[in-house]
Amino acid sequence: MDSFIASLKPEIIYLDALDNSVSAVNIPLYYWFETTVPSNVLEESFYRAMEAFPILAGRIKTGNDSRAYVEIDRDQLNMPVYTDSSCYVHFQALKDADFDIDLLPVDYSSARKLSVPPGLFGGFIKLAEFHVLRMADDSGMCVFASVSHGLFDATALCTFMNHWANISKCIVEAGDKHDICDIVTPTKDFQYDRSVLETDEHHDTDALDPKLCEAVGKGSSIARWLAWISPELRGRIIKYVTPLLDTHTRYAHLSSSALDRLLQQIRPFAEPGISHLSANDAISALVNILFAQALHKAGRLDGETRFHAFIAADWRPRIKRLANTNYVGNAVPPNEASSLLAPMLKECNPQVLAAVACNIRRTVDKMDERYCNQLWHLINKSPSSYINFTMLLASRKNANLSTNFSRMGFYETDFGSGSPVLVRPAFLASQNLVIIMPARPGVGGYDIAFFMDPTVVNRIKDSEYWQYFN
Repeated sequence: MDSFIASLKPEIIYLDALDNSVSAVNIPLYYWFETTVPSNVLEESFYRAMEAFPILAGRIKTGNDSRAYVEIDRDQLNMPVYTDSSCYVHFQALKDADFDIDLLPVDYSSARKLSVPPGLFGGFIKLAEFHVLRMADDSGMCVFASVSHGLFDATALCTFMNHWANISKCIVEAGDKHDICDIVTPTKDFQYDRSVLETDEHHDTDALDPKLCEAVGKGSSIARWLAWISPELRGRIIKYVTPLLDTHTRYAHLSSSALDRLLQQIRPFAEPGISHLSANDAISALVNILFAQALHKAGRLDGETRFHAFIAADWRPRIKRLANTNYVGNAVPPNEASSLLAPMLKECNPQVLAAVACNIRRTVDKMDERYCNQLWHLINKSPSSYINFTMLLASRKNANLSTNFSRMGFYETDFGSGSPVLVRPAFLASQNLVIIMPARPGVGGYDIAFFMDPTVVNRIKDSEYWQYFN
């Protein structure tokens, strides 16, 4: 830790609207390993990795102009929570229970989900928490990572974990012949300065939906107040609203053969102008249709004529100036794909699936560099613009947000004793969210995490069409 503190320089990093819109929640991930790495190696490598990510030791503050920023001050450090402990549970027992975290100690299974300071008053937000939990008889370990979404998106968190793992692996491979402090480990530069997203181009809005522009551009006293209050108070408000969501976590798996059957069925019905339907398009379409049908059976779509789905897409490959920067801020905003509801409520068939998948594909394809630049400028137009953007998303109370993590290198996280056997997102303080994950090694296909009303999830998984593909 001393070398990390010595490397720090005073710095202020201003956050942008993409950060602020999600700053009240954390991104929590569980990495399960059937092997272990010595405690001193993991801790030493952790603080070496922190040298490239000093933002994790800063404090979120709000200026007089309501603009949020992270202040890095060596005299007022806000170090991540780092814990290494052991438990009585054997790794095989967890494996047999499909890694049910309820088997773990309460202080571990009830992991940090929100960016909220402790207590009712005062305090400041811890921006990150990392906990290494070692299983009984040294049978394996779980590395839990939870970082404020205001700093990182999932791509950035995966980047940090792999950087940490690469350093640890280098120390492990050096062996016991050298003092751990003398072992030279890899260094790398990462871009966390949000100004890289700024551009003087495309201040117009011709690539955006006029209704979106109108909704985000509206001023409201509530939006201005929410932008003005401190991140701590905003987090506390979210904390007391979250229990009302009745959100639970459920997991499912879609095999490679099932996905191939799904794509073979829908691709012949692709609409003109759609040259390719991806696995993400197909899975999102299937989930959205079954989700809409489940809501309809529950009487929650009465009077609705359209189904609103939001598809998150990474800007890094879409904006040229981000391509070679190793950007580790937020760059995966949701984009709306609205579909007619009536066809989705009929019997699920390849034609309906193809229509919804094509609509998702059009939504993703329109997100070129010009679109991304215009949306960034729109939601950064004023300090409260991002609040309007967030409230617009929240107003779609029966909408579904799909985000694709399947291309991320979660299973490249090797601390020196092998890759994880499973990586899963923990409970997220978000309703009606679906995360598409890469399947565990040797299994193939995709793992899917549902964060929603358990009754709705059960209806999806029990539906005839879901069963057909599983």
